[in-house]
Amino acid sequence: MVMVKYEANCPFCNTLHQGALEMEYRKDKKFNVRKNNKNFHVCGNTECSREFVVEIDSYGKVVAMPLKVNLGDKWSFPWEALTEGKVIKVID
Repeated sequence: MVMVKYEANCPFCNTLHQGALEMEYRKDKKFNVRKNNKNFHVCGNTECSREFVVEIDSYGKVVAMPLKVNLGDKWSFPWEALTEGKVIKVID
């Protein structure tokens, strides 16, 4: 198992968040996303303070997306609020 440290922006207010996930490699040296590839965050901005999900795919791409209940009137579809992040470090 490796520790993947990432940073992603809040899809609502664009505040930067950092986090970490323990993930496993597959035989083809990509991440195994069936085990654990999602992390929940609550925005620390006092004006926002909404929940969102950060997901890492098998290629190491980081995407932050709002929860379905938090969409409100701003977006009609959840994919309009996706924000991309990046992997900072992979620790063996």
